[in-house]
Amino acid sequence: MKKWFRFFCLSFFSDKISKEGAKRGYTNVFIGLVLVFVFLWAGFVGGDMLPFGVHYNSSSDFAATAHSVFANSDIDKRICIEIDKGVLKAKKNGGEYSEELLVNTFENEDDKQIYSVNGYNVVVDCRPADTLAEVEAYCLSNDGENLRISYQEYLSLSAAAKYNFDFVLSYTGNELELNDELVSEYRAYVDGLSDENKFETEKLTNNLAENKITKAEYNRAIYELYFTSYYPDISAYESSSKLPLLRNYYYHKYISNGIGKYLFVFDDYIAASFETEGGIIRSFYGFYSNMDDGSIVSEGATQTEANKSIDQFINTSFKEVFPLTAYAYAMNIFTLIPFIALMPMVVALLAYSIIKLRGIESITSLGAMFKIIGSYVWVSGVIAAVFTVIFAFFVQTNILTALPLIIFFLTLATRSIIFTINEAKSYLKQLEQKTAQTEE
Repeated sequence: MKKWFRFFCLSFFSDKISKEGAKRGYTNVFIGLVLVFVFLWAGFVGGDMLPFGVHYNSSSDFAATAHSVFANSDIDKRICIEIDKGVLKAKKNGGEYSEELLVNTFENEDDKQIYSVNGYNVVVDCRPADTLAEVEAYCLSNDGENLRISYQEYLSLSAAAKYNFDFVLSYTGNELELNDELVSEYRAYVDGLSDENKFETEKLTNNLAENKITKAEYNRAIYELYFTSYYPDISAYESSSKLPLLRNYYYHKYISNGIGKYLFVFDDYIAASFETEGGIIRSFYGFYSNMDDGSIVSEGATQTEANKSIDQFINTSFKEVFPLTAYAYAMNIFTLIPFIALMPMVVALLAYSIIKLRGIESITSLGAMFKIIGSYVWVSGVIAAVFTVIFAFFVQTNILTALPLIIFFLTLATRSIIFTINEAKSYLKQLEQKTAQTEE
């Protein structure tokens, strides 16, 4: 066991020890690869999470924007926020906590003058996440002419002509209000489709009469039956709902169009993007489902204390993303397993080819070379993880998607090349010694 432990832990640092791998089994390679997956995952997660505080502290304009909204020195202009059972509530000073849009510097010039610092935009919208969005549906020709027709006109086209158009859903930015007149129209449409649909609407009516559902739930259910029957699949616009949600208006209107400096604060999460003084652009999400209840800025706090409370709020909300981040990178690693496992195979093939081209016979087979190279993988994974975290403090975050893999491959290839060169020198030196002895 001691010999195996010595081999497994020290082979990366010793050619002599790593060469023992040629006589050992492939289990060591397998264990090494499992550890590589763990270390690369740690590199991804650490590189994403750990530098955030440093990046935030070096983004004075973004912090100043957050302070101007939630810790404004003018109390009358301050937006007060508190956490209530994982939900953020906001109000203007002197007002009441309510579910409404409070700040939008994109569209309100007064808000922009008060809250925006050096080009940063802010939205504070505490309407519930499931608030329905008012939308406009139409179709655009896909022939490059961008001919626009209504969705009703599209439905009247022949099956062949429909292939020339793409469905488009445009969010107006307004909340959809389901009044009785609209719901009646939607129900009439659904009832006319089939007896099965009519049975569904009658069931909803009975549930409403028996107080099993509220009027709002009834209206929403009817609208969902109508929308999903009338319009095509909207998964390109909504990932978690069959209906257009007002929350995603901001994504489609602003984020997907490439804005770079923003802070969106909703009742269940925040989304932001800022630039550090070093030019690093950082986009992030933050949650507050596990935060303690209470006001973020205490009543009577000094300006310094208020600013510090907002900084802590943003940093804490970001830390709440850790489980989701860890899970996302774990899924990413699983998809990369074949690619990562292929790396030592490619390096082993390259090293073995070089050995053979130089006439080196000390490594007798490709399998033996693979087991030697395989003894380097887990330490290469550690090095990749460590340098990924270090580099993450200084490079753009989008580089992290490839950085751990690149560092891992380069480390493994470099170590393997060093072994190959040393092995060639050692073999040729021994061969020369044997030749000299024979001649004597």
